[in-house]
Amino acid sequence: MSKFVAVIVSLFLFVPALAFSAATVSEARIGRGIADLELVDETATFTLNETAYVWMRVVGGNGESVKVTWSNGDQSFDVVLSIGSDSWRTWSSKILHLAGEWTVSVTDAAGVTIYRSTLNVQ
Repeated sequence: MSKFVAVIVSLFLFVPALAFSAATVSEARIGRGIADLELVDETATFTLNETAYVWMRVVGGNGESVKVTWSNGDQSFDVVLSIGSDSWRTWSSKILHLAGEWTVSVTDAAGVTIYRSTLNVQ
């Protein structure tokens, strides 16, 4: 019986670490470029075929990855970014080849959305 209890206790200690990501987005912005590891020209309005950047600071996700999804209508484009420390600045970019409203979302390793924003392409 004690082996059974030890296995159950081990599962309760181990499984939550696998099931829940520690990553959160503490800051995020959308704009037209990156310079010196920071976003420049912050905006949510773009012209057709312009490149948009989502810059973010991810905290608590050292060694994990996040997925950035750019979507417009029924089309979506994913980028996976590795997180290298407990406070990590990173970004993703996308050439906006379709007019209309775009959504950019970031999900953690567990698939939970930790950031979401919209932008418009004219």
